[in-house]
Amino acid sequence: MTKTSLSLALMLALVSSNTLAETADTFQHEVELGFLDSSENSDGLLNLNYSYYFEPVNQANIPYALAPFLNQYSTISARYAVTDYQDLYNMAGEYVFDSKFFIGGDYTRITTDMDLLNASGDGQNTYGANLGYYFTQQSKLTLSYAWKSDDETHRFESDQLDGRYYSYEYKSNVIKLDYQHYLPFESTSGLMLNGFILHSNNTNDIEYTIVEGQDDNISSRITNSENSLTVLGVNADWYITDSWSVGGLCTHFNSDYEINNVNVITTPDTVVNDNNNYSNASSANVYSVNTRYFWRFSNIFSAKASIEQTFTDSESDSETSLGIAINARF
Repeated sequence: MTKTSLSLALMLALVSSNTLAETADTFQHEVELGFLDSSENSDGLLNLNYSYYFEPVNQANIPYALAPFLNQYSTISARYAVTDYQDLYNMAGEYVFDSKFFIGGDYTRITTDMDLLNASGDGQNTYGANLGYYFTQQSKLTLSYAWKSDDETHRFESDQLDGRYYSYEYKSNVIKLDYQHYLPFESTSGLMLNGFILHSNNTNDIEYTIVEGQDDNISSRITNSENSLTVLGVNADWYITDSWSVGGLCTHFNSDYEINNVNVITTPDTVVNDNNNYSNASSANVYSVNTRYFWRFSNIFSAKASIEQTFTDSESDSETSLGIAINARF
């Protein structure tokens, strides 16, 4: 079954279901199958999540989407996501001590269908660790760190690209400080606030070689680049009911980029070197508004739907994202 047909089946299930909601106050298992589509990406993304909570999670009289956050229990989870050309695998866990301190970790692997490029290569692995503290029943501070290091060589094998290959070494380090706070209201469910700061440093070393002509002329390019990125973000979601929320996100990006190119052309008689350097600093603001609905139509099953509109101050274009999912809690 393709992702498109599966998403249609999910939508039909939502429309045709007329089961009345029942009450189930607690759960320890959560499974979710969803599909996300964007105006900027025609492929779409199919996503499957599973979470296990070490204590029963109470979801009575609170926003359904925030039940895991407000219960503050240890958990383990697994995720699989797929597009037309990439697969994502993720394992994560978080242990909460009686003192309300917590530690966690996660592992993510992304594989790409290199047949689209007539090339061969391995997947990318990312490792993460976090620690933090629950100040109250409604507030959480998290410090997280993620790192990735890859060293690969891709050799092109098609007739058009024969004699070409590139190799690269990539390193990435990301540190993030995140604060979440939920404010319950009397007339509506409440307001979820989130503020974060993120800093990443990425280095990328690439060597690209082409063998040309009957004289076996060799053109090589060695590129060394470094990118430093700082992100500040503030997010607010107003839960009008336990099922329905509207929200917005404001994010500021600041980036510094440096690149050094070394071009070498080798013939049987000569070697020519051409070096050039480039640096750039830029910043941008990204805004988004969204609405989400969590419809509990049975004791176990729920349907979820979301729509989000994203704007960038430096561009006239905007992006629309639509998501639907079936959720099971038991």
